[in-house]
Amino acid sequence: MNEKRLTRRDFLKVSTGATVAAVLAACAPPTPAPAAKPAEKAPAAAPQKVTTINHLSIWSDDVFAETIALFEEMNPDLKVKNEALSWNAFFEQIQVRLAAGSAEPDTLAVDVPLTAPYGYRGWLLPLDDVFTEEEKADWLESSLKAGTYEGHLISAPVSTSTQLLFYNRNAFEKAGIEPPGEDERWTWEQLADAAQKLTFDEDGDGTPEMWGFIWEQVIRIYQLQPMPMSLGGVPIGPDGLTVRGYIDTDPWIEAFTYYRKAFNEWKFAPQGDVGWPSDTLFRPGKLAMEVAGPWNIKQNIDANLDFEWGVSRHPYFDGGTIVTPTGSWHIGANANTKKIDAATRWVRFVSTVPGAEKWWRTGSHDFPAQKSLLEKIKTDPQFEEWPWKAERIAADEATVNPQPRPVTPGYLEYEEILGDTFSDIRNGADVKESLNTAVERIEAEMDKYRK
Repeated sequence: MNEKRLTRRDFLKVSTGATVAAVLAACAPPTPAPAAKPAEKAPAAAPQKVTTINHLSIWSDDVFAETIALFEEMNPDLKVKNEALSWNAFFEQIQVRLAAGSAEPDTLAVDVPLTAPYGYRGWLLPLDDVFTEEEKADWLESSLKAGTYEGHLISAPVSTSTQLLFYNRNAFEKAGIEPPGEDERWTWEQLADAAQKLTFDEDGDGTPEMWGFIWEQVIRIYQLQPMPMSLGGVPIGPDGLTVRGYIDTDPWIEAFTYYRKAFNEWKFAPQGDVGWPSDTLFRPGKLAMEVAGPWNIKQNIDANLDFEWGVSRHPYFDGGTIVTPTGSWHIGANANTKKIDAATRWVRFVSTVPGAEKWWRTGSHDFPAQKSLLEKIKTDPQFEEWPWKAERIAADEATVNPQPRPVTPGYLEYEEILGDTFSDIRNGADVKESLNTAVERIEAEMDKYRK
């Protein structure tokens, strides 16, 4: 598909000419000059037609405001209407509308592991010819690969991600433990030992006032996948469909035995509904450590926390491989949109400079997927001093063996079943039995994608 450009309106050119006739009559009396005619007015130019792009996302209008304003300033013939939905409603509406062949939304935020499922269903417009080679080369290789399905770019990279270990310095001081340095990487074994000492139940009611540790995305494969991978585990077979012999192996059993102990034996992580732990536990001062995303850096700064906090590198298992998670939000165009030119111009703007920079700095604050913008984090004076220096630490961590989630048309089923499995293990279920059950459920779901 060649990128279409909105052609300019042709305007009629109106020219007026005056013919002067000099009539000389030597003997004739002068003839009165004819009354001057009023100058003809050129017809008023028709007002420029403005096309509205309907965009579906999880972000409010306030978050999008500056990004949309810059786009509309640069593209006066286009407007963007952002429809913000809650997390669950967002994914439900994509399923409902795109499966029905609706022409709206024109564009949508794409959670990157869903690129393959959406591509399998033919829901996203190919974007291969929308971008220049220079623009494609500016994306992280992992991001470009993650946005590609069966050889076609169908979701354009906007953001990338990594994870850091965030900690409450005051809790460490109270426990008499030295926290890890900014460039130090604890093992999961070190973390477990410290987390038990950082769990305080001073009134003895069985509910600690300070918990030692929890994962921000407590049952999501995105955040938990690095644990079995650190031990040599693999999340899915090379066909993108097979999990038998992969998620039921020793690395997975060992990793999720550790996970089970955190909640049930060592009891430094809370069971039950904890909401979003960064909001409900860490920022309120009830959590000593969490593995969490770098979006928390600005949120912590804005919250003006009443305790000192710090960050260090993502943990790994002793003797294992360092693995960090990656992947974030992309943007795509609905394959059925009636506004291909407008939609692809918006997609291109958001996923390249300067749109991506505006979104990173004033919108989601997720890490940009553009190499040129990541370089700015290394050189921008804003990130030289604490606490903004944490952004620079995270930018470097994003380059340390980042491993994306599985590329599979059955990712929705894969993630949901594993989420159920991790929830069961968190609440005390047997690890090996739970993983074996997950294998049977996922394999059954993947049958419909096998040819």
